[in-house]
Amino acid sequence: MSEPVKIAVAGTGYGAKVALPVYAELEQFEPVAVWSRRAERARELADELDLRLGTADLDELLDVPGLEAVHVATPVVTHARFARAVVGRGLHLMCEKPLADDLRQAQEIARAVRAAGVVGAVDYGRRFEETRRRLLERGREVLGTPRLASVSLVFDDHAEPDSRPYTWVHDARLGGGRLQGYGVHDLDLLLELFGDVDAVAAATEVTVPHRYAGDGGELRRVTAEDAFGVLLRFRGGGLAVVSFVATARHDRGDVIEIHGAEGTVSLDAAGRLAWGRAGEELQVEGPLDSSPKEAFKHVARRFAASVREGAAPDPSLDEGLRVQAVFDAVRRADVERRWVRPERVAGG
Repeated sequence: MSEPVKIAVAGTGYGAKVALPVYAELEQFEPVAVWSRRAERARELADELDLRLGTADLDELLDVPGLEAVHVATPVVTHARFARAVVGRGLHLMCEKPLADDLRQAQEIARAVRAAGVVGAVDYGRRFEETRRRLLERGREVLGTPRLASVSLVFDDHAEPDSRPYTWVHDARLGGGRLQGYGVHDLDLLLELFGDVDAVAAATEVTVPHRYAGDGGELRRVTAEDAFGVLLRFRGGGLAVVSFVATARHDRGDVIEIHGAEGTVSLDAAGRLAWGRAGEELQVEGPLDSSPKEAFKHVARRFAASVREGAAPDPSLDEGLRVQAVFDAVRRADVERRWVRPERVAGG
């Protein structure tokens, strides 16, 4: 068996909740260090997980002896800077989604990875949740030419100013917002199933405009969206509607319905999958699992295989660029209030 990949994680949000625990569990990895903008938090997490180093100094993180790869899980606007530093040291890169704050920066990351001759991957892990993985499999079997897809996410976890503390996720200048948090996963899902997007229209909203910065903290203005609606037209035919609200009064979760010329596939909020061809009764299975950790295990194992065996990463940087192009078009459509065509990119 190959030696485990020595990996560090930059970022202590998703990085601490999902990435580090998964790397610690998998035999293919040896997590060795963690970076946080708060040195105390980095040291605390390093002690908790028995890592060699917890630091707020990126150079110190990248200087860890034997380090081979870094998972960048920092605010979106910092992805390009961190990624360039990582690959500039000849280290392999796992980057959180979206790949960057805009397509130009995402393409810079991809070029830097290729120039350095290292492995680069982007964590669009939701497609590997059992619920969505099975939806993709059944959809490819029964749908045929797409007609209409509806992806609707309803949550109540941001319904009050004190229900979630203010973080970078609520700051548009740092690349926050629910489009980058959730919407890009839904774009990735639809691109996997239906292929290229011809044009998009979109609208976003900040429905709870202020949020407390922790218990007893100051009330801060929210500038990144907590609700959105996106309309997509596909080059091969068909429409899709993606909607999200984090400030509902009653939580429901994800509901996905996809209708094609030959059949139907749907996923309800309880994780039950239904599918069937025209003229058939719908078949149902589930409830299925939607664990982020289990989904990320697939991404992480494939990343290790890419580093050790030369396998193609899954998801790849090209897939990250494909989603980034549509994501950029969505944000432009929201601002300009018109249909926008995504830029054509490699892999898209």
